[in-house]
Amino acid sequence: MKSKVVVSLVVFLMFGCASSGHKEFYTQVAPVKYPPNEKVLVFEYQNVNLREIYDLLFSDLLIVGRSDFNGPYEPPSDALSYAKSIGADIFLASSQFLNTRTSFINLSTPTSSTTYLSGYSGSGSFYGTATTYGTRTQAVPIAVDRYDQAGLFLRNINNIVPLWEKTNEHYKKTEPSELDGAWHNQNYALDIYRSGQQLGAFILKSSEVQGNVWREGQLKFVYSTRQESGFICSAIERPCLPSSA
Repeated sequence: MKSKVVVSLVVFLMFGCASSGHKEFYTQVAPVKYPPNEKVLVFEYQNVNLREIYDLLFSDLLIVGRSDFNGPYEPPSDALSYAKSIGADIFLASSQFLNTRTSFINLSTPTSSTTYLSGYSGSGSFYGTATTYGTRTQAVPIAVDRYDQAGLFLRNINNIVPLWEKTNEHYKKTEPSELDGAWHNQNYALDIYRSGQQLGAFILKSSEVQGNVWREGQLKFVYSTRQESGFICSAIERPCLPSSA
């Protein structure tokens, strides 16, 4: 006769849903709240001062709220639904590496132990096994990169033309600059001139990527002479990214 004894230990690990740091550490700035918005444009930057980006590129837009926190890197898309819920039109996010921390988590792995049984009774000999199941917990080190992260939630309350749609019509020529004039390379012909505290470069002609995707007069890059930083607009939907140029 064969018999088997089974003792099982089941451990359930419950993981909560990840929340957005931009939502958790959000601070309202605007004096009123706005209805939800279905479309939000997201701009992500690394290793820059987000307030400087706002002052240079988005100062015509209202700051609805802001967020600041540090922790594991969080994709800006994680805060997209929250940005929509508070009525933002644009969400600016930045991240800068802070440090690497090592932490420990308890990791449980299954174990089993089998005992072989045999003997003799009045009806004859018997044998079998008894198996006990359980878990073993070990502390496992995990290295986590941490980042300083910030966000600005903006709303276009006055129907301002956004940067990526601006042309030379939005930049009035002011005092002359030593860089004024037409500039050329293998992809572009640009008209550069000074407008207040900014230098703007506008498309005269382009042969960039899959044909002429630029129109004459569109903004290619803008450079702040006061902040000594600039932003370049690409050909695809004109997102503007920081540049040292």
